[in-house]
Amino acid sequence: MEIRNLTTFLKVTELKSFSKAAEALDYSQSAVTVQIQQLERELGVQLFDRIGKNVLITQYGRDFVAYARDVISAVARAGAFATASGDLTGTVRVGTLDSLMTASFSDIIPAFHEHFPHVIANIHGDSVAGLKDLLIKNELDLIYTLDEQQLDPQFIKVYEAPEDIVIVTNVENPLAQKSRVKLADLVGHPFVLMNRNNAYRDQFDRELARQGLSIDPFCELESDVLALRLIWENPEYLSVLPRYTVQKSIHEQHLAIIPVKDCEMHQYRQLLYHKNKVITPQIQGMLDTILDAAKKPF
Repeated sequence: MEIRNLTTFLKVTELKSFSKAAEALDYSQSAVTVQIQQLERELGVQLFDRIGKNVLITQYGRDFVAYARDVISAVARAGAFATASGDLTGTVRVGTLDSLMTASFSDIIPAFHEHFPHVIANIHGDSVAGLKDLLIKNELDLIYTLDEQQLDPQFIKVYEAPEDIVIVTNVENPLAQKSRVKLADLVGHPFVLMNRNNAYRDQFDRELARQGLSIDPFCELESDVLALRLIWENPEYLSVLPRYTVQKSIHEQHLAIIPVKDCEMHQYRQLLYHKNKVITPQIQGMLDTILDAAKKPF
């Protein structure tokens, strides 16, 4: 069983087209057809239905995807067995939220560079929905995100940890001195919130709706860094952010978490990659580096 045939099979599966796979692999379409036929003869099953111009993967093909991916990953690891990680090259594409980028990647990037000095770490910030979409399109190798628990079977979850979502203000705000506050007490205060495609903003809106409350922020933005700076410079402002964002902020000594007893919110840091992704030594190195950082307290 030839590795190139397995690679071609996975590419056809990904692109759902012999011609597109041929173009991506720089093969002729006839070469792709021959390689798939060779693989089908070896396995004794048909991997694709060819009906007219449509190419649809069969159940045999779907079942074989995991085996093909495992073989190619094993070959990649074996090929790198005698090579020090410092000799590896290439690029690893990582997607994350701005909040996690600020809180974690100042530790992750130096640690990864120390072990893989010639591998480029391409870090992309986006919304949770955007990151998942890019992962599905194979435009990212892995994502490190904060969201509701991810149960989609097309993703492999390497790590998961709960995180508190808190309401934060300046230490000079009178609300910071109270031992107990209700969510209703905050209605009417000036809020700086993330945009509505943000996972923890959406959770906050759901909690407000559950209690029959409404808060209209005077500012909506993408950057948690800007939100923290605004709170630092304007003691009357409030925002909703992950606890780790506050703990890692350069303004931490000026910030306070308001003890809102009837509004406990939690989400999950999660490290994911697509189930059909071939995990190269470079990608595995980044997974291991992020995992090491994720297990350490903020």
